[in-house]
Amino acid sequence: MPSIGTLLSFFRLSLAIRNVWPGRMSFKAFAVLCLLLSVAGVPVTLFSCIPYGLFAIPAAVCIYGLAVCRDTAPQNVGMGLMGCVLAVVADNFLTGILDRLFPPALLNRPFVSFLAALLLLLLFYVTTLLCGRLLKGLLLSGKGILRFPQTWYLADAGLMLLITLFLFDDLIPGQDGSVGKMIYNNVLRLSGYLLVMLFLLLAMRRFLAEQIQAEAKQKALLDLQDYTHNLEAMYNSLRSFKHDYVNILLSMSGYMENRDMEGLKNYFEREIFPTKRLIDQGDFRLNQLGNIGVPEIKGLLSAKMIFAHESGIDVTIDIPDRVERFGMDTVDLARLLGIFLDNAIEAALETEQPQIGLNIIQNEAGVSVIISNRFREEGVALHRVKQKGFSTKAGHQGIGLSNAQEILRSYDNVLLETTMQRGCFTQHMELAFC
Repeated sequence: MPSIGTLLSFFRLSLAIRNVWPGRMSFKAFAVLCLLLSVAGVPVTLFSCIPYGLFAIPAAVCIYGLAVCRDTAPQNVGMGLMGCVLAVVADNFLTGILDRLFPPALLNRPFVSFLAALLLLLLFYVTTLLCGRLLKGLLLSGKGILRFPQTWYLADAGLMLLITLFLFDDLIPGQDGSVGKMIYNNVLRLSGYLLVMLFLLLAMRRFLAEQIQAEAKQKALLDLQDYTHNLEAMYNSLRSFKHDYVNILLSMSGYMENRDMEGLKNYFEREIFPTKRLIDQGDFRLNQLGNIGVPEIKGLLSAKMIFAHESGIDVTIDIPDRVERFGMDTVDLARLLGIFLDNAIEAALETEQPQIGLNIIQNEAGVSVIISNRFREEGVALHRVKQKGFSTKAGHQGIGLSNAQEILRSYDNVLLETTMQRGCFTQHMELAFC
């Protein structure tokens, strides 16, 4: 069984990590960290496997940092590894001081030994707390390149690489000719390098994900600007019509005073009735989009619907109730709707009577989004439409719907049903609230 001194060592290590942790660490999380480090240190405490067993401790810190909070995972790992280094430095420094204060003869007495251990723990806590605040003030200020998560992943990889090199190149003695020991050494060394590569890959993945999000948000902003521009144009058109309304009535009053009903009828059919077509051109129920309470989605839908209308497509929009949320990441939803609407517009334009329908209904369980369009039937099977690389249009890569399938795989609360029936292609998506 591990001795009390060994357990105190893991407690101090956990304390140092807690004092440099980016966020607030609850008592439960601290207890889990202590237990995890104690389990990771079993090769050292029970089997005296040094320094092979020491590698499990920083590995456990990395796993804990990645699992405890995904939003600050790179900072958790980096500060946790720094906490390990800080614990070793502070422990060695304070132990050296106490050795000078308490002669070995006094430390053999139980009371003095207990007092020295208590003093060491107190000084260790104060030292790591002050150093932790200093490190957090310098590294977690949110300024410079350290505000980017990918920078932290690269720093994590560098720290892990240095720890791996220190353990396996500096502490491990030369091989004694044992094949088993050589294999064991190489496996652990390779594990360390694989962890480094993992952090590098996470940095690249985070960078690409943020780039995609930035591009999607920029596109959503442009769509919202287009929506605002079209609303202003419709408002100005309405003001112009209201201004001319009185003049229209006055022009009709002359025919009524003279009781010239035939002239009034001809004037109405020639001058008044055509204004209905002008009013209808700028309407097509665009006001229904006002029920969308998410600006990015409202901007995207309005831009696509306005483009479809201006392209000569008969657009139908039905959003009877207010929709404030969709139960899905806004960027991913915008990408999905953009893919579906772009495909719907392209397919509808190939028909003799192009039509597109958009229906969004919210209920207590979630939101239902239905996008339908007419398409030219060419005997294409539904399962082929979703395959990557398939497209009915020359020069197209055919990756839209396959990308949509990749996005949907990340959500357990989203169900997509695709149907092709009687020249109508329908995408029915159910988004359940979590």
